[in-house]
Amino acid sequence: MLTQMVNWSGGALPGPPLQKMKHVLVLGCLVLCACTSARLSHDEARKKIAEIGRSNLVPDAIEIRRIVSQTDTQAIAEATITLAFQFKRDAPNAEWRIQAVRLGDRDWISLDEILAGINEGRRRTTTDAMRKLAEAVEKYRSSNGSLPKATDIVGLTDILHPKYMSDLVREDGWGNPIIYAVTGPSAFRLVSHGADALPGTRDDIVVSSGSTAGQ
Repeated sequence: MLTQMVNWSGGALPGPPLQKMKHVLVLGCLVLCACTSARLSHDEARKKIAEIGRSNLVPDAIEIRRIVSQTDTQAIAEATITLAFQFKRDAPNAEWRIQAVRLGDRDWISLDEILAGINEGRRRTTTDAMRKLAEAVEKYRSSNGSLPKATDIVGLTDILHPKYMSDLVREDGWGNPIIYAVTGPSAFRLVSHGADALPGTRDDIVVSSGSTAGQ
């Protein structure tokens, strides 16, 4: 088993673990609530990120690259974070794989747990977004007496946004288009194929005329 401290950007594993690995983890979508100060500073953003891992390595482990955008209640920060990756292989000649990850001085977390947690969060986000879409469709039907005349999610949201829904929702948590289909004179269905992006599997999330199900 091998442990290395690396900067990682996600994606494919960059070669054998004994080679130098310098990649950047950019948290491009890290949303931080504005705190007591009028504007979010780099130091405050770094402290908030460190609290995720209860790290004692600040400022060495976390570098705030820039504050991308900021309003009175939200801010987005891009950061470079040093993580420890634990590698393992089944035999001396086998391929190395990442077994666990650690931020700061916290305990090791298995990669499977991390991925499962990410997918669960994306699933909740997707379900909430699809419910908002379904509510907007129902509002349109109440006002117009029929379902929106659309064949896909782009056409649907062009009709619904912004009059019937304030947020523009077209993709699921995995970046794939949500599927919209009219299944009857007054029935519709919204579908996300979930983490595996394959139709008809247990990962599917379905909202049908007000009901939600994971198949």
